[in-house]
Amino acid sequence: MTSRTGCDLGGVRWCWLGVSGLSLSSSYTVCSHHSFLSLREFTSLPMDRYQSLLRLHLLFLAIFGCCCDGNMLLSTTANGVVGKNVTFPTTITSPSSFLTITWSFDVKGKITPIITVAPTKNAETIDPQYVNRIAYNKSTCALQIKNLVMADAGDYILAVVNDEVKSVSEQISLEVLEPVTDVKITSNLPDAVEFNSTMVLTCTAKGSYTYKWINGSGSLVADGTHVTVVKNVLTVTGVYRTDLVGPIYCIAENALESGKSAPFNMTVSYGPENIALSQTPTDTFLKKGSNITFACSAKSDPPAQLQLMFNGAEISKQASTTITNLEEKHNGNYTCVASNPKTLRYIASQVYTITVVEPISGVTISINPTTPLIAGNSTVNLTCTAAAGKADSVEWYKDEKPVVPDSNVILSSDKRYLTVLKVRKSDAGEYKCKLTNKVNSDTGKYKLVVNYGPENVKVDGKHNVKFDEATEMSCNAESVPPSTYTWKLNETVMNISLGRYNISKASMSDSGTYTCVARNPLTGLTLNTTHKLTVTELGVSTDGLSGGAIAGIVIGVLLAAAIIGCICCCRKKPTDVPSPY
Repeated sequence: MTSRTGCDLGGVRWCWLGVSGLSLSSSYTVCSHHSFLSLREFTSLPMDRYQSLLRLHLLFLAIFGCCCDGNMLLSTTANGVVGKNVTFPTTITSPSSFLTITWSFDVKGKITPIITVAPTKNAETIDPQYVNRIAYNKSTCALQIKNLVMADAGDYILAVVNDEVKSVSEQISLEVLEPVTDVKITSNLPDAVEFNSTMVLTCTAKGSYTYKWINGSGSLVADGTHVTVVKNVLTVTGVYRTDLVGPIYCIAENALESGKSAPFNMTVSYGPENIALSQTPTDTFLKKGSNITFACSAKSDPPAQLQLMFNGAEISKQASTTITNLEEKHNGNYTCVASNPKTLRYIASQVYTITVVEPISGVTISINPTTPLIAGNSTVNLTCTAAAGKADSVEWYKDEKPVVPDSNVILSSDKRYLTVLKVRKSDAGEYKCKLTNKVNSDTGKYKLVVNYGPENVKVDGKHNVKFDEATEMSCNAESVPPSTYTWKLNETVMNISLGRYNISKASMSDSGTYTCVARNPLTGLTLNTTHKLTVTELGVSTDGLSGGAIAGIVIGVLLAAAIIGCICCCRKKPTDVPSPY
């Protein structure tokens, strides 16, 4: 049965809740015989009696509660960490108005006063077990517990008695947490294979904590299927290479502190993939004696093992391989194979096919027969050959223009042979043969000579010249080789073998018909033409007169001139006339 019992202290009613039949064992009895203690009597009690009375009072407050409500503490709960300090702050700003201030520790109803302060007496008492473990702020009444241990967890009571001997108390509960240490991540696998492995990461720590997972600087997102998180266990099913790039951290934390694991970076093996094979140069057909380089690459972790294959057989394990001095034996298919010893996967590149071709060199043109060719009479065969290399195509040119076969010019089916039937002078010229294959081309030349003529013989010069005048005649003929020339005057052979005949001073005897005979020394053919020359004093043409007639006319002219001269001389003879004197 509960009853309310009270007594007045200094004219103020002090209340507590009592329980019938409760016996309090103490050397002092509060309100015994229902007597009253004045304020002076209360404050003048010896400190040991004062503390005993206060201890009893705190016991009453703890059991029955205080009827005077207050607001001295900022919070009703607090957290602390083993080995560290905790402070219970208050709202008190004027502790000098209190008769006593007491901080007590209550564990399961057992109350232990930690410190009792009587500001008016400038006195304080500290329980021996808390000496050097607490710090008390005389200005705010705040209490600090140092070097916390787990046994410090419990309720702490702040009780004050004011100058009206009114008692007020408040309680704050302290939870002591173990420090977070040794946070680490362990994996179920030493390594993982992309798409194949399920990775389970477990976070462990010492102390009081809860867990969370961080990827890089942000929270790890779990989708419930590929990535799941259950408390301190992170599971990645069918792990991707990007899942643990973060890196991954585990954080163990409580209300006061946290611990972070070392970064977890597990290499996820993947590949090979994106394999590529390149060749330099890129040509399919390569010159014999040249070089080729193959470069192979693949994306893989760990790095892929590379093999260069030739016609299905391994020839190199290097990422780059150069084959020098290529020969026909190197013709075939080249490919690269990449494998990963962790994933046990492999992949092959595209296939490169190369053909080694000997370049063409030393192209020449030979003819048959080698004897001089006579126009209209000779047939000639031109043959195109190369000292090295095999040609895929043959092209013939004459004087830089393609040779067009006709009834007189014939090409063999492989175009290696060119035949000219009954050569003409127009068939002469520079012939070229161009041989081409997949790697190069080369050209041979031959100047074909066709002997012909003479043709179109003609004499150039004046037909009329004056007496003593200089003149020249030249004889020309189309001929290969060049013709030799013979001159005749009025069918009389002259001692001249040049194509030119010079007359320094024309005389009457130079008049007449000149014949030029051109002869080709190789073909043996001759051809002639005539040229008439007339020499006169006045330069008048005497065409149509014979040489005798011309001579007679000249003699007659001379005789006539002599007669006229004689007559003139006779007429001039003087007659003797006697002088009149």
